Amino acid sequence: MINRLRDRVSDIRVVRAFGRYLEGPYASVQLMLAAGGGLLFFGLLMSASTTLSASVHTTGDAPWAQLIREVQFIALSVPVFWLAVRMSPATYRRLAYPALGIALCALVGVLIPSIGVTVNGAHRWIQLGPLTVQPSEFAKLAILLWGADLLARKESLRTLTTARHVLIPLVPGFAVVIGLVMLEPDLGTSLCFMLVLLGLLWMVGLPYRYFAGLLVVVTGVVTALAVTEAYRLERLTTFLHPNLDPGGAGYHTIQGLYALSSGGVFGVGLGQGTSKYGWVPNANTDYVFAVVGEELGLLGCTVVLGLFALFTYAAMRIAHRSQDPFVRLVGSGAAIWIAGQALINVGYVTALLPVTGIPLPFISNGGTSLVLTCGVLGMLVSFARHEPSAARAAQQAAADGSTARWIRTLRLGAPRQVSTGRQVSTGRQSSTARQSSTARQGGSTSVGDPGTSAAAPAKSAGTSAAAPAKSAATQAKPGATQAKAAATQAKSAAPAAGGSAQRGAAAGMPAGRQSDRTPYQPAGARAAAPKRTAPAGRRQPGTQRPAGQSASRRKGA
Repeated sequence: MINRLRDRVSDIRVVRAFGRYLEGPYASVQLMLAAGGGLLFFGLLMSASTTLSASVHTTGDAPWAQLIREVQFIALSVPVFWLAVRMSPATYRRLAYPALGIALCALVGVLIPSIGVTVNGAHRWIQLGPLTVQPSEFAKLAILLWGADLLARKESLRTLTTARHVLIPLVPGFAVVIGLVMLEPDLGTSLCFMLVLLGLLWMVGLPYRYFAGLLVVVTGVVTALAVTEAYRLERLTTFLHPNLDPGGAGYHTIQGLYALSSGGVFGVGLGQGTSKYGWVPNANTDYVFAVVGEELGLLGCTVVLGLFALFTYAAMRIAHRSQDPFVRLVGSGAAIWIAGQALINVGYVTALLPVTGIPLPFISNGGTSLVLTCGVLGMLVSFARHEPSAARAAQQAAADGSTARWIRTLRLGAPRQVSTGRQVSTGRQSSTARQSSTARQGGSTSVGDPGTSAAAPAKSAGTSAAAPAKSAATQAKPGATQAKAAATQAKSAAPAAGGSAQRGAAAGMPAGRQSDRTPYQPAGARAAAPKRTAPAGRRQPGTQRPAGQSASRRKGA
């Protein structure tokens, strides 16, 4: 039934056209740009709609202060995106350890009173001239690159065979970063780090029992951290029944639901919402999705969720189509991180999860978050440009002089195909080729004997010419001869199979795999087995030699 339904869906014209589109070399680049561009467009709309009210009702600044600050970070995000697209996967891998070192220093710096900026008792920001940056946002990308590089190196060394090599030092490194973030304190950002960790472990193939145990530990740690603070415990216990405390812990949830319900299907219109004027707390950051629901309605919320789904699909597609393990891990980790953060934000806005204060990626106001997400978007576009099919198409266009003008204007250049680091060296390749050639010749030809090597093709050609006539003669023999040959072949195969089973048992090989070793017996073991007999001048039925096979294989056929 499922196969019939799949066939019917695949026969739809739109589905066939979309399938042909996905086969194009630049499909991943276009999908990622469409998803990221759409989310950034929604972010600009919501920024223009909410920053005026945020300046007056939240910070008490001038009406245009928040909007001017947002424009500054948007202007900073454009060159960051351009640089991220230009950088190759190898460059990102080289930056993994330096980026993690800078992130650790910055996370320690925010805890120093003379360096960090304190707002409402939280030490999360550093003042850099006119800009205020949040190091924990940059640490998300840094530890993702570090974890992916670590696991990719272990994969290339074939050491990811035990849980100890998978978990150490990956989990302790994440624990150090999460501990520094919790000292700020910031439970919401700590959840994002845990999402990155779980995403890497899932993609690297951690066994289910270890993964389930680690998931239980993470859940316990999050619960313990939530219970240690009174306001966190209050949010955790009242999000299911916010009406029990409508003016306290349930205020955020109730106001967010009011804003979503007042929008209806099509919304009240962009900029026409009233909940952002002091009713919904943090309308331009944490609860921006509630403003989207009020002003753009159910239709706007569906478009936003669809764009996040498209972003996740494009990122996972890039990771799946790449040949580099580092790119696979970073792409899938970024997809799980962005999608998980969006689900948590939408979850607590719609009263499905406790309030954690995680911003909505690409859409919530926030300078460091916007710059970081634009950098992640550029990195994924760069990975898409380095897909094997996209790299070949770009190199061919560069050779033909047909590169698009906008690519030449942005000086992006033609990407190189990513090397997996597992290619066999030239010497090993030539040695393997010689061994394969010797095996094909049945072992009768020496690599260093040019006379024998030259005679082998002629001998093989003569045998190939005589093969059809001999095959026809064999097929014309009486049925009694064929039955006798089959009985002889079965009798000779029985001792050989028994010897193979005894050798497998003596070597300690599992019983289920003894049959797998039978075709690959050593030469001495094969010689010890009884030889099959056949009538003089005749070949046994079923042993017809294909055309082009060397005559030296006639004896062992």
